Amino acid sequence: MITPELVGYIRGEFAKGKTREEIHKVLVSDGGWSEIDLNEAFRTVIPMQPQGFTQSLVQNSLITKIKSPSPSFSPSPSSSKKNPLIFIIILIIIGGLGAVLWFYRVPVMSLWNSLPYFGTNETSNIEENVTIPQNIPVVESTEIAEEKTENVIKDCGVSVAPDLKNPSTYEKDAVLTCLGNSALRCEDVTAVLTDALFPTIFQIIKNQDTCNFKLSYAEDSTLIDITGKKLAGQYILCPISLVSITNESTTKSPIFQAFNENSLSKYASQIYLYGTLGLFTENNVDQNKIQALGCSGPYIDSVVASYRKTQPKR
Repeated sequence: MITPELVGYIRGEFAKGKTREEIHKVLVSDGGWSEIDLNEAFRTVIPMQPQGFTQSLVQNSLITKIKSPSPSFSPSPSSSKKNPLIFIIILIIIGGLGAVLWFYRVPVMSLWNSLPYFGTNETSNIEENVTIPQNIPVVESTEIAEEKTENVIKDCGVSVAPDLKNPSTYEKDAVLTCLGNSALRCEDVTAVLTDALFPTIFQIIKNQDTCNFKLSYAEDSTLIDITGKKLAGQYILCPISLVSITNESTTKSPIFQAFNENSLSKYASQIYLYGTLGLFTENNVDQNKIQALGCSGPYIDSVVASYRKTQPKR
């Protein structure tokens, strides 16, 4: 009696390109199957091809004049013994069909695998036959694209801290020009202005309707103030609208006036120097007054504490 495992094994071996004789030999010698069971199993597998395809194969074979038995024909051991001629005819028919199928095994296997009846995963076949287009453009929603644009912080680069008494330290400086332009536009930007004492990280930060400048010490700074407090990470944050120019043309007390926006590099230099010195000088190093203007940050505390320590005790 044939089993689904036997039929499945024969299908798999045919798919590998083996002949009927090779499969038959293995099943008889190693599997112990009888000729009757094997004949029925092979007959079960082979006629499962589409009717038109099988008929064309038979017509092109050497056995077209031999009438093929009905797929439902199942000779019993007793009938094969009683009528050897029928058994021989069956073997000839099966052998002829096997030869024809072997000759056309490539299209047969291709058609076979396309039928879901044979256990082929329809999903996998569909996936294998689908051509996936390459380089598909990623379409982002306008909201996501705008959010990414808003979070991008422009980097103006690295330069040296300016000295307004020396125009060569700021004129035609690309980093300072970039900072000045971003300050006028009020767009997020960052740069580094190296200096031995003052904050080195220069930022323009837009906070809702307020445009601010932020000057910070690097996190790895080894500087300390007069009180012994570390300056690493300290910063001052103020509205740009507070910035005014210190008039250096007189040796008397500094005069503060509106800044000049005609030169972008000079404008950025004025913001930097006002945040490190001008703000404190203009407001007499008064912490409460400075904070009332909208400024914040631990750098204010450090400057005020250091200034007070240098003042004579009363």
